[in-house]
Amino acid sequence: MKRFAPLAAVVLLLVASSAVRAEDAQPFVTNKDIDLTMILPPPPANDSAETKAELGEVLTLQVTRTPEMEKRAIADAEEDVWRFADVMGPKFSKETLPKFSAFFDRVVATEGAVADPAKDVWKRPRPHQLSDLVKPAVELSNSGSWPSGHATGRHHDGQHPVRHGAGEAARDHGPRGRICP
Repeated sequence: MKRFAPLAAVVLLLVASSAVRAEDAQPFVTNKDIDLTMILPPPPANDSAETKAELGEVLTLQVTRTPEMEKRAIADAEEDVWRFADVMGPKFSKETLPKFSAFFDRVVATEGAVADPAKDVWKRPRPHQLSDLVKPAVELSNSGSWPSGHATGRHHDGQHPVRHGAGEAARDHGPRGRICP
């Protein structure tokens, strides 16, 4: 948890110094502030060995998924920071952190201001668009899959709880937790 202290301090400072209301829906930053096409590498080509390996992994997980995995993928399709409460502890809730809740709601409501322009540039198809064999358990999306809003928000800086010894409960929220087509 000590490794989260600097990140938590920055988030709390932003929350405390901003009039944060999700209904305002004004992004904190836009693609003019953070151009993901200049920061992230482009996705692998659709016919690359890497994309074929990823598709193979998706198909393998599809065949081996359990009802519990499917429920978790469906729940995780909604971007909700409170899904980490089992890892972060009982005080990590909307009720105990109302300003953080408002901050997160605003970030989710406006994240497209940064991610969507990059998705429009790269136009990386989702697995179900690459193969008719992929049958997602979640609602189909036709937006680009690169950069991933979920993965960019949770894993871009290596601060995911799994990587810092938060325990087995966190494992299911990791990058592979959503790969349950």
